[in-house]
Amino acid sequence: MPRVTLSDVAAACGMSKATVSLVVRDSPRVSVQTRARVRAAMEQLGYVYDRRAANLRAARSMTVALVATNVRNPYFAELTMAIERVLYKRGYTLLLGYSHDDRERQTRLLGAMSEHRVDGVLLVPSYETSDAMLQKSLGSSGTPHVLVARHVPRHQADYIGVDNRAAGQLLGDHLARSGRRHVAFLGGPPRSTARVEREQGLRTALEGHGLGLDPALSIATSADRGGGERAVELLGETGRPYDAIVCYSDVVAFGAISALRARGMEPGREVAVAGFDDVPDATLQHPSLTTVATHPDQTGAEAAELLLRRIEEPDLPPRTVLLTPELKVRESTRSQGGPTGIGPGEVDFR
Repeated sequence: MPRVTLSDVAAACGMSKATVSLVVRDSPRVSVQTRARVRAAMEQLGYVYDRRAANLRAARSMTVALVATNVRNPYFAELTMAIERVLYKRGYTLLLGYSHDDRERQTRLLGAMSEHRVDGVLLVPSYETSDAMLQKSLGSSGTPHVLVARHVPRHQADYIGVDNRAAGQLLGDHLARSGRRHVAFLGGPPRSTARVEREQGLRTALEGHGLGLDPALSIATSADRGGGERAVELLGETGRPYDAIVCYSDVVAFGAISALRARGMEPGREVAVAGFDDVPDATLQHPSLTTVATHPDQTGAEAAELLLRRIEEPDLPPRTVLLTPELKVRESTRSQGGPTGIGPGEVDFR
């Protein structure tokens, strides 16, 4: 006869596998009635708890891996520090790796982390990462993991990040109310979930004001300063009019601002420029940069807590946490003598 599994017990008593697992481990989170129901099903099916296997699973290395995409972006610096702070308090050591948005490099890093028996992985997926890739590199080893900032379609895992569609809508609404009519969206890796969702939100907001986002003015590049410079160059080659630029990130916006000035255009006066992330240097730019805060510190701290919970309770259903973005209006989107574009609940930092 095949061995009776937790899934068999869960099906027999009409409970989730996670609940049955908690009962097996005598968790106080489960009610007395539920425990009785699960234990009755266990007895009826003849389920035997494999204590030896459980002890092997419980062995810890007290190390956690973070695989991110870019070490130079200030967003990831804040994210990493927040993660390390939480893990340190819980006695864990953080191992770092950077994929540079290269899927093969990411696969090698994840394989190396699994070989070193890390207790869990925090992953900012490289763009176009697929469920099949993660199943092969993490699923086969059963490594607990949490996706951060970018999710992977159809992959069943904990995820935390900002609500990117809402973030895009905040900028679209602000620019439309400021009188801008031709908005470009520049930078960021093509087909990354964060870029796609930010563009969707931007487009939805503009359409709500009777405007649109010209596909020719959506230009994907790398997510760094050079990507912003290159995107402005490509934007000029389109020959299309534009009076506002939304950049994939603040770092991309810094490059875009430099490129505009090199072409004799003054950001904030002739062309509004905005970004995402609200990194510390955003307030130090001239003009200061309008941006959407995406809360890397909070994201990192909650990502670490999610992973620690997943390590402790591996059978819990996957959880998604979306943080609320916040618009910071500054000089780079000041209007051309028209309305300020400040809406309810927004703050003018000019």
